[in-house]
Amino acid sequence: MRHSQQDALDRWLAAEREGLDGEAEAALLELFEALPLAAPMAGFADRVMARAGLQATAPADLFAWRPLRIVLGLVLFATGLGVLWLPPVLRFLAGLWSVGGAVRGGIRALADASQLLAMALRLWDLLLTIVHALAQPLAVPQVMAVLVLSLLASSLAFRYLRDQITGERNWTYVDPN
Repeated sequence: MRHSQQDALDRWLAAEREGLDGEAEAALLELFEALPLAAPMAGFADRVMARAGLQATAPADLFAWRPLRIVLGLVLFATGLGVLWLPPVLRFLAGLWSVGGAVRGGIRALADASQLLAMALRLWDLLLTIVHALAQPLAVPQVMAVLVLSLLASSLAFRYLRDQITGERNWTYVDPN
């Protein structure tokens, strides 16, 4: 222990004996400030993890996995076969890009769109007919009154059933015998 540390220790012990709390705290703080900071040596965390069996392993080489290598080989083979089909496909696509082909494609798209619109309008007409058939009887006051009375009766029945069920609930539902 160095002389300054010994002096701080002596002052702290003397202040504690005499009951001088303020001086004792100051001397103790000076003593703690004189202590060196403790830091673990380099590689400490790695050694602890290795001892615990949780050592970080190096990531495995993904391409060393045999199934992935087989899949990559098949993909490369399919790409090679695709190169053989590329010129005829490009010739076909170039034929579509002519002015006549563009006009034919536009006319075909317009005809398909008009057929879809006609189908949607027919479906809409059918739905309107169904809605009209359901709404027409509801416009009659007698039918509406019967429906309201039915709704009231079912609401009361539901309320009565709920009261019955909740009234029978208790903490000793199971027969102890």
